[in-house]
Amino acid sequence: MSKNVFTKIFLSLLLALSAVLPTMATANAAEPITVAEAIANNSGTATVKGYIVGTANSGTSYDLEAPFASATNLGLADSPDETDPAKILPVQLPTGAVRTALNLKDNPQHYKAEVTITGDLLKYFEVPGLRNAKAYTIIGEGTTPPPAPPATIVDSIAKARTSGGELIQVEGIVTTGTGFWGGNAFYIQDETAGMYVYTSSANVAPGDKVRLTGKTSEYSGELQLQPASIEVVSKNNALPKTQTVTPAGVNEETQGEHILIENAVITGLTSVNAYGTFEFTAKAENGETVVVRNDNRNGYLFDQFTKQYKEGDLIHVSGIASKFNTSYQVKTLGSESFDLVNKPAVYTNHFPGIISDGTEIVLQSGWDNAKIYYTLDGSAPSANSTLYTAPFKLAKDTTIKAIAIGDKTSEVFSFDYTVLKTADLKIRDIQGDGHYSDYQGVVVNDIVGVVTHLYNSANFVIQDTNPDNDLTTSEAIMVNKASNGLVVGDLVKVSGTVEEHFQEGYSDMKDVDLPITRIRATEAAATGTAPLPEPVVIGEDVQPPSEIIDNDGLTSFDPEEDGIDFWESLELMRLAVPNAKILGPQGYGEVVVVAENSPNTKFHKQGGILLSENDYNPERITVDFNNEKFIAKAGDSFDGDIIGVMGFGFGNYKLWANESDLPKLVDGETKPETTWIENADDKLTVASYNVENFSADPNHTSNEKAARLGESFVKNLNSPDIISLIEVQDNDGPVASGNSDATQSFERLIAAIKAAGGPEYKFTDIAPEYNKDGGEPGGNIRVGFLYNPERVSLVEGTKGSSTETNSWKDGELVLNPGRVQPIPMPGTRKPLAAQFEFQGEKVVVITAHLNSKGGDQSLFGKNQPPVLGSVPERIELAKAINGFIAEGQKQDPDLNVVVTGDMNDFEFTPALKALKGDNLTNKVEDVPLEDRFSYYYQGNSQVLDHILVTNNLADSTDIDMLHINSMFMEYHGHASDHDPVLAQIDFQATEEEPELPEMPFTDVFESDWSYSHIYNLYRDQIINGTTATTFSPKQNLTRWQAVTILSRIYDLEPTTKAPFKDIGRLPKERQAEINAAFAAGLIKGYSPTEFKPNEPITRAHFALLVHRLIELSIDEYPVDKYAPYKDISKLTKEEREAITVLYELEIATGYNNNFMPKKLASREEAAKMFDIFIDYLVGSEADLQ
Repeated sequence: MSKNVFTKIFLSLLLALSAVLPTMATANAAEPITVAEAIANNSGTATVKGYIVGTANSGTSYDLEAPFASATNLGLADSPDETDPAKILPVQLPTGAVRTALNLKDNPQHYKAEVTITGDLLKYFEVPGLRNAKAYTIIGEGTTPPPAPPATIVDSIAKARTSGGELIQVEGIVTTGTGFWGGNAFYIQDETAGMYVYTSSANVAPGDKVRLTGKTSEYSGELQLQPASIEVVSKNNALPKTQTVTPAGVNEETQGEHILIENAVITGLTSVNAYGTFEFTAKAENGETVVVRNDNRNGYLFDQFTKQYKEGDLIHVSGIASKFNTSYQVKTLGSESFDLVNKPAVYTNHFPGIISDGTEIVLQSGWDNAKIYYTLDGSAPSANSTLYTAPFKLAKDTTIKAIAIGDKTSEVFSFDYTVLKTADLKIRDIQGDGHYSDYQGVVVNDIVGVVTHLYNSANFVIQDTNPDNDLTTSEAIMVNKASNGLVVGDLVKVSGTVEEHFQEGYSDMKDVDLPITRIRATEAAATGTAPLPEPVVIGEDVQPPSEIIDNDGLTSFDPEEDGIDFWESLELMRLAVPNAKILGPQGYGEVVVVAENSPNTKFHKQGGILLSENDYNPERITVDFNNEKFIAKAGDSFDGDIIGVMGFGFGNYKLWANESDLPKLVDGETKPETTWIENADDKLTVASYNVENFSADPNHTSNEKAARLGESFVKNLNSPDIISLIEVQDNDGPVASGNSDATQSFERLIAAIKAAGGPEYKFTDIAPEYNKDGGEPGGNIRVGFLYNPERVSLVEGTKGSSTETNSWKDGELVLNPGRVQPIPMPGTRKPLAAQFEFQGEKVVVITAHLNSKGGDQSLFGKNQPPVLGSVPERIELAKAINGFIAEGQKQDPDLNVVVTGDMNDFEFTPALKALKGDNLTNKVEDVPLEDRFSYYYQGNSQVLDHILVTNNLADSTDIDMLHINSMFMEYHGHASDHDPVLAQIDFQATEEEPELPEMPFTDVFESDWSYSHIYNLYRDQIINGTTATTFSPKQNLTRWQAVTILSRIYDLEPTTKAPFKDIGRLPKERQAEINAAFAAGLIKGYSPTEFKPNEPITRAHFALLVHRLIELSIDEYPVDKYAPYKDISKLTKEEREAITVLYELEIATGYNNNFMPKKLASREEAAKMFDIFIDYLVGSEADLQ
């Protein structure tokens, strides 16, 4: 047998890469459009070409002259001299490279420069805009704007409010904190008026007298000043007197001024967003009303407010008189803005709950002239208890009980306080050993750490430089402080309020995700620099759990047992992942990896890891470096340490890393597969393939994708007789045309298959009701069939409609094709049944696309176990399909049915058990575990695509799962996010298969990677256990055990006696096996007379043994190029050639580019290598006898 017999030929598609222009932040994705086109068609992602003409104050107001105060946006126009706001496109510049490079505040030389900017066409400033700018090109240089004219000095804020956009200079007293309403904005006031000051950078505090130079403009109805410069003239000035007004007094005259409304009732209290902002209407005794808005950015949140106030309470409310569009409102400044009028007989200055040690407690009474008596030991207070005379401090957890005595005695009021340490507080004290900090809502001071990561301009991570030895409590924390100016390596001292913050996620993140502990800082000042802490090394310093995510509903914190607790214990700390192995393709600028030293992780044949019923692989690590153009696939690895900080977002712990810091990527040489199933005239092949939103429209399905799909059907799947297609869109894809027909989509795929050298298929489907079956709006995905009319025929019949449900008559389909929808199936794809004929055999194929996993909660979310909201519907759909088949089997017990499709669930789940029932066999369960997957999600390889057959076909059906997509990116030839599945049915097979023995070994499990190999050798009586019930898979293989296996493979008989003197004590059967192997030339001794039968065999010796077997029993195997292992260069020529043979035949694999030749071979490794080797012996006529 020649070497070519062993060579696997894989389909590979080479994609040309466009050159990247050096002046671009990232490559442009499309041909540029004009500003006018962007305004007229404001949706989708686009690259817009135009001139930078200024900055936006609002959608109708632009700053077109220097100095430019805003760094957060640009105005783009088709003409460099444009002044009409209707012809200018506002462009949002998010924090990052594009803002740094283009903003006019820092780069005035770009004024009137011609540029292209890539981003999302979305409404911005309430007009058509370009948001999330992510790439740019400078085509033509701009001109430095002329110097600004001298600012006009105005002597009052009232005059500044009427300056009409002129450059002015004005002074005022800062009346609020900064950043309460975005950026670093604040309010100023003097004796004449007040005004909103919008800026992205300001270091001011209430009481500061400031001198501002800038221009006024209107934004969302409110007049604002955008200063080009801010100068603090003096500090600690008295704040302007608060004006007491009625709700009607919040008007144009009081805009920007601090006001107080007394005796107003809370009505219409509502939470505005998921972050804690709330609003209510304040209604005065005279019936006047005004909206009160508390923005979460001031630190006071809806859930805190509702602990103290409720609908109908009478309050005094203070804040800033403001305006939003055409409505006047009061902007509050936090908890200080609210005061309950009808106070209880006893109340405190701090709401019960968590407070800092040393906090002063003030007891007050809502009764006139009442005295307060209290206890601190939990006992009931009386007139004999301690009389309250002055504030006191609490140093430990305390329950205060108090009464008020005036004209009468009040009821007992109880206030429970948990007192937390604040002196010499460390980050680890704040983080604690749990998912939520005990310090939520507590003000902490002088927290010290070194900046290790900049999340964005307003959020950064600090870590303690003097950690303790307790790895269950994190030494790092996030800090929120806008425009902080800090860099990595700064040693900082932070003060502020601790909160549990949801940094990134979907709209329901507060309900389902875990938060990140963060300090909302009032102060964050650099005090010097410091070296970054050494990262915690995964696999060396700590080892993540490899099976359990959580087993206690988050009721106990067990980092050594629960993966979710393990990663929480390292929240935001610097981590290193050494020589990480990549588990699947890059997506969303992320790759999922496991560390090199992950002893319990089992990899499948393409380098990923399998999700199983009891193991969702908590050891996997999502590395987020935010580059969606990064090329990586399963089996690739990093040569060195990935270093980042462990954050959380979108339902997962994520290692936030910088791409520039990633180690070298090593190509794992994972290749797409071709099927091992060979076509036969008398055997039917049926494939299932989710083609991921395929349509006839090249604007939504590229020509490259269509060609790749066509080639995969021909070259990878050998042109199946019947193809079940999933996710075929209508002709125009996700365009709202009102037409769901997909004829052109099917015809496009048929043409692509023919162009690739395949047959000319026919198709059948049933178009869904428009937008009634889920999927992308306008796309109308459905299932359907392609079939080769030269091999099979679609039995003539009546085609069903989208609303008809199929049935049976005399074991035949009533509708052909017809939808299987015996129960309501709103918003999801309907299964389709079609009856075909193949060489006189009728076969019904049902293809299904069950409801998606939308609604299922994250594996690492706050709810444990996660709520899988999609499952009940999927079970009912599965039952409906099985029940439909059972009805047909009642009429024809020998009915041949094949069920294919994307079931959106795993082979061990209740949905697949319901689909299988008692009458179907899921052939996916026959696929070896290391080959059993069709989809990749968040690091887990899993089965979503299945082929089931009626039990009468089970033994005559073979199945192959072809891994050509799920482990790869589009760059590697990926044509869909699913792998296809192929089955071959032999209707003529009547020979009963012999009953297979059960595996007797209690230490080998079906989930083990080696299970199938050990079973195959045991079944064929080639290998036994170390006892009747024990295999000892991890035990080292000895030399005599290896010879025993060889002897049984070849059924050797001794023809001469070996010269070894040290085998005499072995059983005679073992001696005979050694004599026979020696006579056949398969083995040698350590010396002419010494064999060392009990010596463990190394991987190098094993390679030599198998190499000799191949050359003796099959053919010479020449080696052209040695295997690419780094640790074999110093081995003998024979050893290197032997290892290369095992590498090329995929009999043995290495470990992170090393073969580890001196490592002792385990019994399970040997079982795998012998099992694969036996496959190569098939067809050999060599006779060692």
